[in-house]
Amino acid sequence: MAARSRKTPWYSEAAGFFGPGYLSEYGHLSPERTRSEVDFIEKTLRLDPGARILDCPCGHGRHAIELARRGYAVTGQDLNAFFLDEAKKAAREADAKVTWRKGDMRRPPKGPFDAALNLYTSFGYFADEADDQLTLDATARVLRSGAVFVLDIQNRDRMVRMWQQAWREWTRATDGSVVTTERTFDMVRGRVDERRVRMWRDREHEEVSTSLRAYAASELAVMLARAGLRLRHAFGGYDGVPLTPAAQRCILVAERV
Repeated sequence: MAARSRKTPWYSEAAGFFGPGYLSEYGHLSPERTRSEVDFIEKTLRLDPGARILDCPCGHGRHAIELARRGYAVTGQDLNAFFLDEAKKAAREADAKVTWRKGDMRRPPKGPFDAALNLYTSFGYFADEADDQLTLDATARVLRSGAVFVLDIQNRDRMVRMWQQAWREWTRATDGSVVTTERTFDMVRGRVDERRVRMWRDREHEEVSTSLRAYAASELAVMLARAGLRLRHAFGGYDGVPLTPAAQRCILVAERV
């Protein structure tokens, strides 16, 4: 495998993490799961019919498409052209109208939107934490007053317990490859570092490293406030359970002041 430039951000399309291999691991999430998650969003946000929703980053569009099917005016933005192409195909198959846009989450499209979503641990990608704050600031600016923002990430407190030492797992993807993942949690940097090796039967392989800033809910509450977003709810999952140290997810719902 050809070496990649150290200057290439791990989350960029060129780095190779978010691509066909990612979908072979995570693209199989069931339609029932997506509908359940969108049910939770609808119930929690109490959106008006036809509300304008920004899903950023939208990935391959599973939430954006389901929301559009329910009659909302949805804009899906992502940095990854491959994901957007997959999302467009899925939207056509579902007969769902979504406005797709290629772009960085630090530069969302102009609003105003009635709601914005950042789901499935799509926050904390940047090497500089100032860029994470910039993402929240920019998102808040495209929301109308009283609009809502949902941030869904893995629960840092649970990560701390699981990954204080190197943690390895092996999974078989739908493309037939075997993925070996080694994760560590750096307590000082507050980052989850991953080294992933994907191996095929012909012994071809690729290696990708990722680094995610894992924020505690208390840190995020401060960052949201700086952006002009007032925290309304904190959940530990899409079933509406409270956020606790043992919860798998950290779902924060904030309102534009």
